[in-house]
Amino acid sequence: MDRAERIGLGVAVVGHVVLFGLLSVGFLATPNPTELKPVPIDVSLVDEVGLEAQAPASIEPPATSIAPEQGPPEDAAPPEPAAQPEPEPQPQPEPAPPEPAPEPRPAPRPAPPQPAPKPRPAPKPVPKAQPQPKKPAEAPAEKAKAEPKPAAKAAAKPAPKAAPAPKAAAKPAATKGAGSDVAAKASRPRGSRLGDDFLKGLSDTPSESKATNPPGAAKIDARALAGIRDAIRRQIQPCADKQVNPGPGANNIVTVLNLRLNRDGTLAGNPKMVRQSGISGENERYAQRVVDLGIAAFRACTPLKLPAEYYQTANGGWGNINYNWQLR
Repeated sequence: MDRAERIGLGVAVVGHVVLFGLLSVGFLATPNPTELKPVPIDVSLVDEVGLEAQAPASIEPPATSIAPEQGPPEDAAPPEPAAQPEPEPQPQPEPAPPEPAPEPRPAPRPAPPQPAPKPRPAPKPVPKAQPQPKKPAEAPAEKAKAEPKPAAKAAAKPAPKAAPAPKAAAKPAATKGAGSDVAAKASRPRGSRLGDDFLKGLSDTPSESKATNPPGAAKIDARALAGIRDAIRRQIQPCADKQVNPGPGANNIVTVLNLRLNRDGTLAGNPKMVRQSGISGENERYAQRVVDLGIAAFRACTPLKLPAEYYQTANGGWGNINYNWQLR
């Protein structure tokens, strides 16, 4: 046999041996039936035991049950209607709580009484101008022809003095009458109301009239003038606050501006610089800029509201006033 056959034979032998061993072990584990012992049972022997069970005999037969005769069925009463369940009362909504009464607003505080404006003094009546004398209506024919130039000027310019009334009748002018004879053709005298010297008061140069304030006109004192300047400062301050400071030291420059104002507070012309102070080497270059800012502030915040009685007085007024302008 070769080697392979020998190996196969050995494996077969080993397999049979193992199988035999397993079967032997199982057989040995089974209990021996001959060695089982019976369990003893107790048995009692009784001779008088009935082979059949007997039920006790009943003495009376049971009564037959007879069903009662049933008559015709009575009409069944209609069933009572089932009582409907009472509807459950719906829960009533709880009443809304009453709205709280609005708190009374505090009564507005009465505005503080404004001070009554000071009564302005009534303007004093201006005296009426005296009527000028009437111009001479007629002139003698000879004077009108001889002096036409002075007569024309007299019609254009009023005479400052009234011509004196003639005391006596002027020389009669000769007029021709109607008639055929020489006496009728002779001139008749005619009277004139103007004298020969009615042109003596006239001159070629116009007289200079001086404006004089009416007697009793208001005068402005130092206190009133200071109040006017303070009122001007308050009214232009909002526009002055908008001006930009051009540089360091510019707010040290004080500029005196001359204001020409109309009666309604508007500017009659641009303010003009009168003089400046507070200029140093540091802020000298900003001097003109400060003037321009002051003019711009007045142009933006006019018209000004100032007392009318102090516009023009005997000793000045705010119609022509100087104001110290300075940047803040």
